[in-house]
Amino acid sequence: MKLTSIHSNEYAQVQVDEENKFIQVTWLKQPPSEVFRQVQTKALQHALEQELTIWLCDMQGMAYLEMADQNWLVRDIFPSFDPRLHHLFAYVINTAGLELMSSLRIHDLVQNNPQLHQRLQVEIFLQKELAQQWLTDAF
Repeated sequence: MKLTSIHSNEYAQVQVDEENKFIQVTWLKQPPSEVFRQVQTKALQHALEQELTIWLCDMQGMAYLEMADQNWLVRDIFPSFDPRLHHLFAYVINTAGLELMSSLRIHDLVQNNPQLHQRLQVEIFLQKELAQQWLTDAF
């Protein structure tokens, strides 16, 4: 897979492989909520323009995700995904993130929303390699 960087700052890096419909958001350190939302919005805009449907969100550099940002993802970002396409979204978290359960909450919110679940599959991983394998197998 050949990744090209489309956005980078001190908090995150967004890379894509447009040929394989793949987008990766890697969080390097804990961002303020405003930065988290800006980066996710830029990634979404690019994904929509290029019809990218396979997402890898590496959150190992983050300690947690604010409750308001979790709600924002499920309320504003995920419903913006193209409803004509099936999307895969893999989260890679650290063990502290698992203990805080923030990503599990997002997973449950998507699973329990029939409109979202119909076009979006979300899974959570502790290892990036396992997430990449799931995305490859599911696609």
